[in-house]
Amino acid sequence: MDQNSSPLSPQSSKVDSISLILTACVISVLLIYLVFTRNFVFGSELGNWTDHYLSSVPVFPKWIPFIVLLSIGLFVLLGSKLIHIYERITLSVLFLLAVFIQSLIRMIYPFSLGSVVQSDGANSFFTPAMSYSGVEFLSKFITLAPSLPLHARANMPGKILLFEFFKLFTSSQEIMGYLIIILSSLGALLLYGICKRLFHDKKTAFYALTLYILVPCRVFYLPMLNTITPVLMLLCFYLFVVYLENKNIWIAWLLGLSGYILILFEPSPLITGIVLIGIVIHAIREKRFSGKDLFQLFVNTSLGFLVVYILFYILFSFNLFQSFLYVLKEARNFNIDYERGYLIWTIVNNKDFFYGVGLPVVIIFIYMTAHILVQTKSPTNISEWSLENIFVICLLITYFVLLILGINRGEVIRLWIYLAVLFQVPASTFIAKIEKGEFLFFIVAGLIAVQVMVTLHRVGFVRP
Repeated sequence: MDQNSSPLSPQSSKVDSISLILTACVISVLLIYLVFTRNFVFGSELGNWTDHYLSSVPVFPKWIPFIVLLSIGLFVLLGSKLIHIYERITLSVLFLLAVFIQSLIRMIYPFSLGSVVQSDGANSFFTPAMSYSGVEFLSKFITLAPSLPLHARANMPGKILLFEFFKLFTSSQEIMGYLIIILSSLGALLLYGICKRLFHDKKTAFYALTLYILVPCRVFYLPMLNTITPVLMLLCFYLFVVYLENKNIWIAWLLGLSGYILILFEPSPLITGIVLIGIVIHAIREKRFSGKDLFQLFVNTSLGFLVVYILFYILFSFNLFQSFLYVLKEARNFNIDYERGYLIWTIVNNKDFFYGVGLPVVIIFIYMTAHILVQTKSPTNISEWSLENIFVICLLITYFVLLILGINRGEVIRLWIYLAVLFQVPASTFIAKIEKGEFLFFIVAGLIAVQVMVTLHRVGFVRP
């Protein structure tokens, strides 16, 4: 959608860009070392929640880092070349390789996928799915929810329904764990499609795909269902971007359906609609979208959503809005019951979230934000922003709004995975503009993989 390059790139020389990335990598190494030596605190003692380090250091198979880094090297080398020639075949192969890389990294963690899936403490959605049918659970959600384990009680029913779907194919918790990895990995393909359509650059899209599979907070929490949330969010993003291009009424209806499923699973990503608003404003400014088109999008998406809402209400006696209000109330009560103060978490959440996004990615994002703001000397300059700049600033606004709302106080490494995924886009656009920057990108991707492996070897994010 945006064929004009950002004003960020022409004024930043190749040397400056390389220097920034290498600086980001050095800072990242220092922070990773703090985790390795157990001197980095995940959470806050004063805020009444922390992720503790593993009491005993598990055996670290030395061959895993070697195979992982080699696989990422092949991923970047072959993918960056072949994606321009054999796009579909390359994406298929990269998807399989992505599942392999994530599964391999996950082997470092001392707890198996199956033990996490069936644990009521770590994942409280499996047991209710085995105890109730999908129809029964939907029709009696408000009645059953208070009796469910903590995590299930404070979540929409979509996560339990996913396990209801899994049990149609298998009863093995280990296989379900791998199914979650596969489903979560689909987000990489969706992010590729979004970036390709927005920026008309396969290299940027490929870099975003690669960074997606390595997003630290997402890999930390495999096979938790929070890793599925970004897939549903990105599906809505993709349908939205497709509609902006072809204005097909059925795409708008599918967007309404996808929006319903997203809320049924996890309503938090609705906040990322701020980024979509920025994309629409840019499309209208470029005269590729009109006010009439926007009205038709709103009407048809709303109708698609309403049809699904009514069907669920008639067939299952399930009221999505009522359930949403119930879950929101539970979230507020949780902060009160567990004494999660507001002010301290508006500070600590930054530290935890930035680590979960990927250290080099965050540093690049901060640089890009500062560069845009320094360049914008007057309000009139805002009207000249490229789509890349609009994406960055809208993402920044989304983050601050989510932070200030204070609904999530602690555990944002897990709860904000969906937002961390979008932070990979600006970093991808920045590195893609560096001529012959494939090796530099490999350094960034490889370092993030090291960050993930070291952290999984040290920290007990998910304990059965």
